[in-house]
Amino acid sequence: MSSPAPRNHKLLSDRIRKEWHLVSVLLVLLTLLFSSLRDDFALGRLNNLIYDFTMAAALPQSVPKDIVIVAIDDHSIANLGFWPWRRINHAELLSRLSQARAVGIDLVFQEPNPAYPDDDLAFAQAIQQHGRVVLPLVYDSQRDIVHTAIPMLSRAAKASGYINIEPDPDGVVRRVALQQLTPSDRVLPHFTIAMLLTGGDTDQALHALNSSQYGTPHIPYLGRNGHFQTVPYFNVLNGDIPPSFFKDKYVLVGAWGSGLGDTFPTPLSKAGMSSMSGVEILANTLQAVRSNQWIRTPPFWAIALASCLPVLLACQVLIYLSPRATLLSLMGIVFGILLVNWIAMHGFNLWIPPLASLITVLLAYPLWHWRSQEAALNQVTEELNKLKLEYPDVKAALSERLSGLSTRNLPHRLTQLHKSINLLRQAQTKREETLRFISHDMRAPQNSILALASLQRQDDSKLAPDQFLHKMEGYAEQTLDLVDNFISLARAEAMEMVLSPVSLSDLLADCLDDAWASASKRAISLNLIDSELVWVNGNAPMLRRAFTNLIQNAIKYGPDANQIDIHVELDKNTVQVRFTDHGWGIPPENQATIFEPYHRAHENTTGAPSGSGLGLAFVKTVINKHGGDITLDSSREQGCTFIVTLATAELSDEH
Repeated sequence: MSSPAPRNHKLLSDRIRKEWHLVSVLLVLLTLLFSSLRDDFALGRLNNLIYDFTMAAALPQSVPKDIVIVAIDDHSIANLGFWPWRRINHAELLSRLSQARAVGIDLVFQEPNPAYPDDDLAFAQAIQQHGRVVLPLVYDSQRDIVHTAIPMLSRAAKASGYINIEPDPDGVVRRVALQQLTPSDRVLPHFTIAMLLTGGDTDQALHALNSSQYGTPHIPYLGRNGHFQTVPYFNVLNGDIPPSFFKDKYVLVGAWGSGLGDTFPTPLSKAGMSSMSGVEILANTLQAVRSNQWIRTPPFWAIALASCLPVLLACQVLIYLSPRATLLSLMGIVFGILLVNWIAMHGFNLWIPPLASLITVLLAYPLWHWRSQEAALNQVTEELNKLKLEYPDVKAALSERLSGLSTRNLPHRLTQLHKSINLLRQAQTKREETLRFISHDMRAPQNSILALASLQRQDDSKLAPDQFLHKMEGYAEQTLDLVDNFISLARAEAMEMVLSPVSLSDLLADCLDDAWASASKRAISLNLIDSELVWVNGNAPMLRRAFTNLIQNAIKYGPDANQIDIHVELDKNTVQVRFTDHGWGIPPENQATIFEPYHRAHENTTGAPSGSGLGLAFVKTVINKHGGDITLDSSREQGCTFIVTLATAELSDEH
């Protein structure tokens, strides 16, 4: 029975490991698939949500001191009147910004102002006189048209650059292209590139353009709306802010007012903050170009490798940890992916879309749980099928279906396996007890017979013939009694009880008749106290044998002139039969095992009668097979009371 266990364990281990390899390969393939689809509509939106959350969780950053926004805000509109304003105001503003390193005007002047024709000339002269003004371009990619300011202003400007803001499909501005190549092979630099070239930061501008060839970078927003230095347009025009304040600074002039409509959602808006004005997006872009601090996305192979690493770690967790520890570890890996992603973005300016690894790690637990359970279920099923073929008793026990559980359910199969193991353990215990019984109890009287026969051959120790035959007869009867008890117990355990109505009073009277001779030899009185006629469903021969065993035990383990009382008590649908004696009693330490085979209470007591320890085991087996129960109430030297409880029978009219 024990030899197949290591082989079975190895088979289960091999099956589990095979499933683990399969799950690991599948998880890696899923990771690579999700990585390749990172920009797909659904996956892309989820990656963008994680990106926005990571961006919004940035630590506070310092404000660039040399970038200033001159805001056309509600305060300025309230003082200067409704928008649009006369261009003479812009000309006067430029005179206040004469010390600025470069001025970028985020306003498109596509049409001349016929009401004030002199304003355009004055504005153009102010632009030319300043010498470091950048005007915007608007590129219409669908029609391949570049919209510029009126020629007078365009010629006066130092440079121009396009200001198109291209949100992601979800409408959020995360990236910027630093140059555009039109179908007509015209290269359009970004507005911020033109500002750097105008301000003399040529190296930074060229370096940014070269870097942009490797993809469209993400804008590293320094903070929420209003993070940059901002001054109202009216305050600058009115002279409230001295021109020296703008010395050697990049100045951006643009709309800030709530009714001008030049605002866009950004990653920071997802954190409950307001949309950001276009001029502040330009300010963030300008700072990124100057510092070359972009958030870049590595090539696909690097993304795939970075996504697979936590998945491989999760695979190791699946095979080595318990289910509870696995679940906690996978949750830790998910948190670790987000943490590493945050560090990569804010520490190394890298954005590695984490959704592929997140989805795969989250799928790892249910996928592994499914496959490992299937492997365990198949292994348990195979073992159960083998047990059914090898052990018929196990097959009968496993045919019972557990309530509430499917037969293809792993808990159901494990419960069946445990039942099988218990049955095999019981069989093993019974086998060992039987071997001990045969090797010890059955051999003892045979050895005594052989020893007696050997002594009888010796003249000096020869017994009288009558004495010799008496002893031989005693040993033979002891052997037959042991064999009879053993066979009776085995038959009681194996047989199917055929029950029919039995008169309990008549049955007990027959049992007293069987025991009368033994009791009379020792002057023991047998008393049946029966209040009324009671019928039970029973197998009369087996019940008679069981009750007789109880009476004979009371006779054997009691003094001469003892009194044995049998009480019959009816209680609703049950009847109790109490066998009470005033004999030796059973010590408390032996009462727990008194109904088990081969256990005797007075085995080592001097003068105790011989026995096999099978009589009470037989009684309990018979009573239990009748759906009843037997209990013991006893103390040392105070006698015993065995209480047998049986269900009463409902008699038909025939009886």
